[in-house]
Amino acid sequence: SIRRENPLYGANDDGSFSGAPNGPLLDSETGQNSSPTKTLMGPVIYMGLCFLLLNTANNCQNLLSQIYEQLGYESLGTMILLLQSLFFVLGALTVPGVIKNWEYKKGLNIGVLGYIIILVAGAMTTACGVKKDLAWCQNSLYIYGSNIIFALIHGVTSPMLWLSGIRYVTSCASRDQKGQVTGIFIALFSGFLIIGGIVSKVTITRFGSFGYYLISAGLACFSWVMFMVAPHVKKSKEEDAEEKPIEKTKKILKLIVGPRMRSLLPYMLYLGFLNSMVAAFQYKLIKNTDSTMSPDELNKITANMGLWQGIISTLSSVVAGKLADLLKRKTSLGLFNVIHVIAVVLAFLSYFEKSLLLVYVVAVLWGACIFGGNTVLASV
Repeated sequence: SIRRENPLYGANDDGSFSGAPNGPLLDSETGQNSSPTKTLMGPVIYMGLCFLLLNTANNCQNLLSQIYEQLGYESLGTMILLLQSLFFVLGALTVPGVIKNWEYKKGLNIGVLGYIIILVAGAMTTACGVKKDLAWCQNSLYIYGSNIIFALIHGVTSPMLWLSGIRYVTSCASRDQKGQVTGIFIALFSGFLIIGGIVSKVTITRFGSFGYYLISAGLACFSWVMFMVAPHVKKSKEEDAEEKPIEKTKKILKLIVGPRMRSLLPYMLYLGFLNSMVAAFQYKLIKNTDSTMSPDELNKITANMGLWQGIISTLSSVVAGKLADLLKRKTSLGLFNVIHVIAVVLAFLSYFEKSLLLVYVVAVLWGACIFGGNTVLASV
């Protein structure tokens, strides 16, 4: 999701999700501990650009529910988003132990495949709206089955991509520079919020939903090539320690139910719910403002709204970071809760008043809540 996967957390070797491994780097020739005297900024920037391109491609998932509904697959889009989120959670519990001894690039290359196949599935599905006599368009069971299977694969492989990416980036720095390079990495790939909105607005206006998905799948494939030729980064020593995947999963579960995480879980679940509302419900508010609105008009307005949402989300993440430093984290999270309550009230008002302007205001507030809340949680 943007949407639904939270890249601000990577799993440490103790099972936590606060960032990347804390150990020193290994020297490429001797295999001994070797912390670099300065940050290897080249690989960090390169990886940030890889994730920027991939997330720009995956931004089309924000329009998934409404595009599939327009094609006659009423609940398929929402079902896919739900399955992706569910299996992402399950994957996050098991993947750290599975990929523990993998090279970073192996996890990246396998993880990106999940994004490619879900976009290919979207292109094949939207192709049915252009040419209904295609073989796979004749049976809706095939469309539903392939999309669901690909969604499951995407959900399971996504944690491989994000965890390997975070570990790759933080292994480019010494112990006291890991936070800095992580911030640079997040700042780089977060550009997809704006770039993805621009790409959505331009491509769906000129080429329709099928062309939009086809271009997005092409961008994802190009990002795969970039991942394959990424500079090699040596793994940190702690990640080479032997540990069975089941033991790793137990540690993560123990962390989740622990006292430090227990108080944050409700807010994390709420942010996930908010993401789902934006992806599966926001377009219904737009559609409700004009019963005569055509699918093309709806897609254009949604893409335009997504662009503004991306701009506000980016600004919100910057402001939220400063608030987290100036105020108590609890106070900052409470502020975003208040904003969300206002957004929900305005959403109901926009529904009854059929006001597109109010829907824009709601979209902006929701964008501020999602990334602002995520930024504060990351600082916690």
